[in-house]
Amino acid sequence: MELKRFENESKRSYVERLVRQRMIDKTISTEYEDLSELIFGEGNCFNSSEVRKRLYGMKYLLELQDEDNYGNGIATRILSISDTHVPFQLPIEIFSEFIGKVDILQLNGDILDCQSISKFPKTYRVSMIEEMIMGRQYIIDLINYIKPKKVVINYGNHEIRFQNYLSKNLDDDMLQLMPQTALDLICVDGFNHYDKRQSAKIWYEPIKNVFKDIEIEYTENWWCKIGKTIFCHPSAFSTGIMKTAEKAMNYFLTLDRDFDCVVMSHTHQIGDYSKGLIQLYEQGTCCDIGKIHYADGKLYNPQHKGFIYVCQNDSGELIKEKTKLIHI
Repeated sequence: MELKRFENESKRSYVERLVRQRMIDKTISTEYEDLSELIFGEGNCFNSSEVRKRLYGMKYLLELQDEDNYGNGIATRILSISDTHVPFQLPIEIFSEFIGKVDILQLNGDILDCQSISKFPKTYRVSMIEEMIMGRQYIIDLINYIKPKKVVINYGNHEIRFQNYLSKNLDDDMLQLMPQTALDLICVDGFNHYDKRQSAKIWYEPIKNVFKDIEIEYTENWWCKIGKTIFCHPSAFSTGIMKTAEKAMNYFLTLDRDFDCVVMSHTHQIGDYSKGLIQLYEQGTCCDIGKIHYADGKLYNPQHKGFIYVCQNDSGELIKEKTKLIHI
């Protein structure tokens, strides 16, 4: 597990993450003395017994905090992550606060980047099969780490590159043999890697078969509705602040008026506001934006890293005061 402080991670969040990992989640087994300066500051080299006593006190306070944050009428807890753009994803440890506290893990598109088949100029390529293997493993690691009860996955505009590329390079007869996105293969169908260099064929089980006790739902769509919250990854984009989310809301109002929240990915922006009785969120990106150069020189607004934790009551209605839009 990662012991160093993440970029843009506050000191408080960093200390809380270490205490949770050592004392609550038990995902690290670092010696107490080795955590002393990391948690209490440079020069505070307490002995093992002293660090242990202090961490138990901090653990108790975090557990009290969790009781306040995750009770009080919350029926469904949804962690929505988007725009990881594998192979440029951030480490899964950024979600450590939510281990064991998620009913539904919702992946809101652009989990894969499909870098090699993009229209953008590139100085190197990550092969499609390599990216699929990495993306599949990332999703598996994420599920094992977060431990949700259910997983719901939408595709994004980057995943749809798969179909667009095939439609340009295959005739109609061959195209009918192929899936719409690589997520179909990763989540539902499974796939073979025909490694010609090693004269080997490697089979990768679909994720729905990997987890027997966790429901895996691939929506085969760019949006889904959980309770009264719509999670979407449109291909539309506006540089205006929250304008894409507002456009999405207006679109969904033509389909279904029984929703009170729209959580939107794709823009790599973070923001929220209320439009009438509907709460709108743009949830940011969970990729290393320093490694993606698609917007270089285009004078777009700076990208922001983040994700969202949505809380609903037993009627599926948004509990706004418990919902967290996390800026990384």
